[in-house]
Amino acid sequence: MAALNAPDVPTYLPPRELRTKLVAVAASTGALFGFSIAAVNQTLEQIRAEFGLSSLDKGIVVSSLVVGALAGCVCASALTDRLGQRLILCWAGVLGTAASVVGAVSPDEAVLSLARFLVGFAVGVTSAVSPMLLAELATAHRRGSLVTLYQLSLTVGVLIALVLGLVASAQGEWRLMFAANGVPALVQAVAVLLLPPAPGDLVARGRQQDAMAVLRATRGPVEAAQVLEDFGAFQSSRAGSLLRGLVRPETRVPVAIALGAALMNALVGIGAVVYYSTLVFASAGVGGQLGAEVATLSIGVMNVVASVAALTLISRFGRRPLLAVGLSGISGSLCVAAFGLIAGGGSVSGPLTIGAVLVFIACFAFSAGPLAWLIMAEVTPREIRAGVAGTALALNWAANLLVALLFPVIVGTPGSPTRVGVVFLVFAAFSVVFLVAFRRYVPETKDRSLAELQNAFRERGGRSTGPS
Repeated sequence: MAALNAPDVPTYLPPRELRTKLVAVAASTGALFGFSIAAVNQTLEQIRAEFGLSSLDKGIVVSSLVVGALAGCVCASALTDRLGQRLILCWAGVLGTAASVVGAVSPDEAVLSLARFLVGFAVGVTSAVSPMLLAELATAHRRGSLVTLYQLSLTVGVLIALVLGLVASAQGEWRLMFAANGVPALVQAVAVLLLPPAPGDLVARGRQQDAMAVLRATRGPVEAAQVLEDFGAFQSSRAGSLLRGLVRPETRVPVAIALGAALMNALVGIGAVVYYSTLVFASAGVGGQLGAEVATLSIGVMNVVASVAALTLISRFGRRPLLAVGLSGISGSLCVAAFGLIAGGGSVSGPLTIGAVLVFIACFAFSAGPLAWLIMAEVTPREIRAGVAGTALALNWAANLLVALLFPVIVGTPGSPTRVGVVFLVFAAFSVVFLVAFRRYVPETKDRSLAELQNAFRERGGRSTGPS
């Protein structure tokens, strides 16, 4: 609270200075997210050996981060109301730093899982709050690039974790990964304090003049008045709930699309690849443990390359064709990987599985990955957007939790190729279901205003089964 009451409202903030600070926040928050989710991918076997973990224990160590993230995103709204976006992001960075240190010196599985939970809580809060803060402080023409930078930093964070994981595994120093996890968290804690207060937080506390001062300094006088009016309208409509959206016929379909998009993002199997690709490749016989770890590094490289390419694809093509191509590629690549794992043998299984997983990552990067959140933002009415977004994020983390916890239990230790293949077929089936559902119910949202989309949904009244 003190940070909001401090006399730190700027009278002028040079565009280059503001841009540098926003880039630092976007990069550090995205990197914290990405590094954290991939931190134990290549060192999990070492942790298992040191602490004598069962398959369920491995699932608990991995999923404890996801449990924490789920708790963090659920608590983020209340914490933000109390402390403000900037201060809660700072505290999340401090928590992530401290928990990373605890993880690095963990004496047993229980302390390690607790440390992962606390890092996850910081990640969950960050994933819910950081995009909102960036959107409030950035100018309209910079907002898209900052959100894109956040997503790209997430993939770079994953890649850095996989590179360091390969080094840590080779040196037998899995604790290095937990110590390194504190670096982006610490940068986040410092970087957010360099930003001015979030205008929305100031408006919520009745400080309209201070909010206008921030907006003039960050957006310019032309944009400031309109944005302040939008903040006021948003504050007066915050009572809009998910239940309200489900009850009203004209918003029932948009809410269902938003929640379905959040589930799609998780249930096509991205968690199994990001958390357990080393286990998957080892079960496919990719050159032993070291070969599997090196193959996992290719996942991180492909993720970054495909995410960069996705920026152009998303700006040029509509959401529906990208989803159709992407989900088709996801389901097809999962089936090929399953074939390689179940029916392949010796020299066939490894290369086939690696190639299929790389195609899966590429397809996810331009479809179910970014488009899930983009479509959710584009179809959800303003008056219920906050409630729907919070619920969708929690639903996404809950689905990720199921994958993180159950995958190692189902496939066993060491991973059974047949079981891994069967799980991939389940993910492929989910992909087909989402492909059919989204082609049937999701309208094209590219280059259409929110008002235009809402009018289309209102005319349909939630009863039409075809896209508008």
